[in-house]
Amino acid sequence: MSNKTSGFKRAIGIVLGVITMLVLIALFVVLVMAPIPNIWVDKVAASDNAIDQTVSPTQSETYCPAPIGLADTGTYGDSAFQATVGNLSTQARYAAFGSVYSATVSAIGQKSSSDDVTLKDADPTDDSSVKTGAQKIDQGARLINTRMLQAAAGTGTVGTIASWADDGDVRGVSAASCVSTSLSQSFLLSGGTTGTTQQLIVSNPSTKPTTVDIAVWGSETAGKMALSTQSTLSVPAEGESSMELSAAVDGQHGLFVTVSSKETPIASVVRTVTMDGLTPKGSDFALPLPTASNASVAPSITAGDAVTAYLFAKADTSTGLSWITDKGLVPAKDATVTADKVTAIDLGEAPDGALGVMSTAEDAVSFSVKATRSGDSGQADFALVNAGEPSEFSGLALPDGVKASITLANTSNARRTVTLHAYDDAGASVTSEEITLDANAAQTIETGKLSGDHGTAVVLMLEDSSKKVSWGARFSHDSLQDKDIAGLSAIDASTLMPATVHVWARNDSSIVK
Repeated sequence: MSNKTSGFKRAIGIVLGVITMLVLIALFVVLVMAPIPNIWVDKVAASDNAIDQTVSPTQSETYCPAPIGLADTGTYGDSAFQATVGNLSTQARYAAFGSVYSATVSAIGQKSSSDDVTLKDADPTDDSSVKTGAQKIDQGARLINTRMLQAAAGTGTVGTIASWADDGDVRGVSAASCVSTSLSQSFLLSGGTTGTTQQLIVSNPSTKPTTVDIAVWGSETAGKMALSTQSTLSVPAEGESSMELSAAVDGQHGLFVTVSSKETPIASVVRTVTMDGLTPKGSDFALPLPTASNASVAPSITAGDAVTAYLFAKADTSTGLSWITDKGLVPAKDATVTADKVTAIDLGEAPDGALGVMSTAEDAVSFSVKATRSGDSGQADFALVNAGEPSEFSGLALPDGVKASITLANTSNARRTVTLHAYDDAGASVTSEEITLDANAAQTIETGKLSGDHGTAVVLMLEDSSKKVSWGARFSHDSLQDKDIAGLSAIDASTLMPATVHVWARNDSSIVK
């Protein structure tokens, strides 16, 4: 009897256990599948409105290329026929404006050295807020590392290198302004004719290696070209890599080149050298283009320059090219620009009074010019000049050893007034001048006229509230002129406006449901 009772109790226990397990499973399924009652969820006061925030970096890196040189430095054959840079001399000057608390120039890839330059303000109590530095460079590129207290208009760093030689195969003057880093940069280049080398130099200041994509459009057919060499370039961390563009393309009268980084911001220049046998025909740096525009001016042209204009657009358009003078525009040529194809136009010699070339297009175009002058015994030199990009605040530095003239050009149809500030090599103010430019007119100022009893003007900053005036400096060297050696180069002013990025944030309650 007791055995029957014990078995019955065990059966009852098993049944109750199974029922309990089924109830627990059902409750678990309900908790997982059913939505949580709103009363159990914390309430968050949020709307569907987006938050728009503008942010700017307070640290920047600017690349200053190595002095002009030759792509092939091999010592082949008789020494009398070997290519050489001769007695090339190179000077650099740097300047920091506004709320910059630290700016140091060092060799790229090198942490510290006795050659490093720290920009200083000789009198930090004055109102100029300008730090300066200068050095002689024998070889190698430089990197300016800038730290700012705040990203504000009128704050930033500029730099310029200038080289000159009256002997060797790069006789003449070459110059470049220091280039800010970005993920993509574009160039509009003269043609790769026989005897011309166009060496693309890409710098990667970051601690992470990157690969850049290189795309090229030519002057003979529309569309991107298939390159004879690789279309990518690996750039090591804190290093440089180069590519010979003239080996990648052939038979083009003009090139449009884009360089795009996949990983980190880069800085690029194109070093162009032309020879006719053993006779130097000029050398200069091509620098990244500004944003395409339908009204732009390439300044720093003078009467007697042989000028060729280069244009590139993403859509078919037409443009009028004019000489810009102190009295207005003098028509030069009209041009039809085919989409995705470089248009090269020979404008002949610049007439008396010409200070630049203006392009007035129906649509946005990229625009640059090549200005050439001839010297004795067939020697020549050229300047590669991009269209300027007007900015509310912009600046440039003038290296020692070269003679400079400043050209300001008004790209608008109304009279504009700007203020040009000049500083000496200690960062002290030399002068400030208000300059009024007529509609579509330009002016040239010799930097010697900006100097005086208060010092020599070697650093310049322009205030332009209209954002319609582009400007730059043209360099020459007296010793070259004395020997009938052609020597010219030109740089555009660098913007002193902060880089900005817009960030949007919007409430999305679905993320936590």
